[in-house]
Amino acid sequence: MLNTHRKDIHLSLSPDQYGDLTSALETHLNGLHQFAKESALGFGLETTYWSHRVAEVQGLLEAVHRLAAGENPDAVNQDLQRLSPDSHEHPHS
Repeated sequence: MLNTHRKDIHLSLSPDQYGDLTSALETHLNGLHQFAKESALGFGLETTYWSHRVAEVQGLLEAVHRLAAGENPDAVNQDLQRLSPDSHEHPHS
C-alpha cells in the first residue's frame, strides 16, 4: 500500500518543547539503530528496511535542527523529501 499524503506542520516551540522533540527523535533513532543491528543477526525485518528508517529519522532530526537555526523552510523541506520519498513498503521477513 502506498501512502502519498505528507504532513506539513508549522510549530512555534519553547526551548523545553524543542528539547523534548529533539530528545524524542534521538531516542527513536537509537531504537531504530538497535533494530538494524538485530536484523543483521537475522531478527525482525530486513536490514535494508531498518537502514532506510534510520536515514529517514536522521534526516528528520537534522531538518528540525536546521529549521530551529533559521534555515529556509522550503530548502529544508526539499532536502528532506529527497531523503524520504512519499512512501515505502514494509518488507516481509
